[in-house]
Amino acid sequence: MRHIVLIECYDRLQIVEDGGDKTISPSQADELAGFIEEQNLKRENISWGNKCITFLNYVGYIKCSTFSIEILPKVTLHNDFSHLRKVLIGMLNECGYINVTTSNMAQLQLMDGSLLEIFGRIYTSTLFSELNKGITTKYRQVENNLMMLKGALVIPQHIKENLSRNKKYMAYCEYEERSIDHQLNQVFKAANKLLLKSIKNIETQKSLKQMDHALDGVKFKSFSKKQLAMIKLDRTNKRFELPLLLAKQFLMNVTASFSAKNEKSFSLLFEMNDLFEKYIAALMRKVTEHTVYEQHNKYRLLVKENNNRDIFQLKPDMVVDNGPIQLIIDTKWKSLTTGNRSGVKREDLFQMYAYLTRYDRAKTAILIYPQQLGLDIDYNIQIESWYLHADESKKLKVYAVSLESKSQTIEELQNILRINGF
Repeated sequence: MRHIVLIECYDRLQIVEDGGDKTISPSQADELAGFIEEQNLKRENISWGNKCITFLNYVGYIKCSTFSIEILPKVTLHNDFSHLRKVLIGMLNECGYINVTTSNMAQLQLMDGSLLEIFGRIYTSTLFSELNKGITTKYRQVENNLMMLKGALVIPQHIKENLSRNKKYMAYCEYEERSIDHQLNQVFKAANKLLLKSIKNIETQKSLKQMDHALDGVKFKSFSKKQLAMIKLDRTNKRFELPLLLAKQFLMNVTASFSAKNEKSFSLLFEMNDLFEKYIAALMRKVTEHTVYEQHNKYRLLVKENNNRDIFQLKPDMVVDNGPIQLIIDTKWKSLTTGNRSGVKREDLFQMYAYLTRYDRAKTAILIYPQQLGLDIDYNIQIESWYLHADESKKLKVYAVSLESKSQTIEELQNILRINGF
């Protein structure tokens, strides 16, 4: 199976017969298009040009019948795929999508494989560890004809099966027994089967096979998205939270492949605009002692005159509040430029203007972008700064932060807060 690695927004996947590394054939493009439609992936995040495809905002992994695509974020000047994977896994970990310990993270960094291999290793190592502590069981109702009384006697069935046939030594009983064949273990069984067909790492495969043997009494079952969403944990099985989260991710986006091999296609994708926002918010909480509100929704912009109803909900990504003043922050996973307004969109400026006019205690509104590597921009200072005509004390500023390392991002966020009085 061919594995293709692309940089989100930068690399184009060419559609040609017998092409090079970053190419697929027309028939493979048809399969990919069918998968995208089947999974309802956002079309605005996938640009189909003249015999080429560019992924915008999506990062992650897509597996089709004869090829797989890995999409990584552009956060370094060089295309060191291992480092890009490390950065992405770190962002996902910080945001709570996964929960990897420092020691496990160090092991993952030694892996020379795709995102699927890394996520597969996280899944198998955490599930293997929990199964070794004990496989979860649940009570289920059982009816059986026994040579002793167990539970409750089912009178109608007892008469039919035993008394009418003079089997006085038998008792038709209904009772509860503990079983490993329940929904949670069935999800793990399905995820194990899917990964066994896709994972190449020998150690991960070995763990998957051992777990499959441990779950030998569990029936295989396919799950719909709705069924997966309804599966919840309680205090007795809370320890399986991470492997269940990953198993759901693997199984949520599975579809029958459009090939004669009857393979399964699936994806493990994340939207970078959401991930970037959550990552900056998570780090903001670490670098300041002040309250950080996410998706702050206290205010509306206007009041409808005939009924005095508030309209136009305002919802900045973050509001940092130290009591006397507030700092409004919006993140944008977009490209800055060296041109007019540094490439900041007009609609983003209007949005920040609305925040500044409605939030009385806010003196500054900030747009945070990822650093655009290779541009002739001084990232050590604010990239743009404007003030309002009506109130020169209220300012709108633009900054960009590096994502190359967590420590560097933290240092730059601390600097932004310090410059703006926090």
